[in-house]
Amino acid sequence: MTNAKAAGPLSGCAGMEGADPLSPRLTVALLDSCLQSAGRSFEEGELAYLALTSQIENPVRDRVAYQLHRRFKGTHLDVGREWTGMYAEGKDGQPSPRKIDLAVVKRTRRHHVEPQGVVEFKAVYAYEAQTRGHLNRVEKQVTTDVFKSATAYGSVPNDVYAVVLLPSMTIKNERSLARHVMKGTDKIRIDGFRLQVGNVPDSVVKGVADRLAPLGPVRDGVLEGGMEYGVHVTVPYVILGPIPLTTFETLPSPY
Repeated sequence: MTNAKAAGPLSGCAGMEGADPLSPRLTVALLDSCLQSAGRSFEEGELAYLALTSQIENPVRDRVAYQLHRRFKGTHLDVGREWTGMYAEGKDGQPSPRKIDLAVVKRTRRHHVEPQGVVEFKAVYAYEAQTRGHLNRVEKQVTTDVFKSATAYGSVPNDVYAVVLLPSMTIKNERSLARHVMKGTDKIRIDGFRLQVGNVPDSVVKGVADRLAPLGPVRDGVLEGGMEYGVHVTVPYVILGPIPLTTFETLPSPY
């Protein structure tokens, strides 16, 4: 596993050094760097708390978006969250507004913009990404998002990515568990150590990466979440992309 874990104080995103300042773009190195910067921006234990009590993709997406916003400031690129400026083919075959988790948008002239890059985020608990059935579901969710990145007019943004977050929890002190506010408490009740995955994350990350690899290049890393409610949290992740045009040409419609 290519582990991009980093420590230290919050810093700006890297990954674009040496690039033409007149032609900035969303690269996988920049996205990975901003994921790491986003992970370091949480206070101690904050990411663990969020992972235990909510769907983690939104807080991580928001921090990544802000890191990209900082990096692209002063260029012709803007970063939007839940951006609705792109139309995809709907179930009836007609153009339908598409909400993009994170969009890098180019201002070409007054009142005209073009999406240059999109990133879709998914969060799947590590213990729900181990079996063949689990991986089938992850692949379907990702391919559905990827398919929707192709517009109803047949065009595709330059750089399309999917980020799959795989929150992993290890119970350190069962007496500190706050089941009444934690997500997935039914799993804990069924088996007191259902969330304790031990050394599973490495195999889980490899399984997800291998399953997504036919769609495009993949790389992985991990965010340190810290400890909350007696549970130690890490957030391994897999980045898919940039997804080649041939993938869009061969993907079956999810409708």
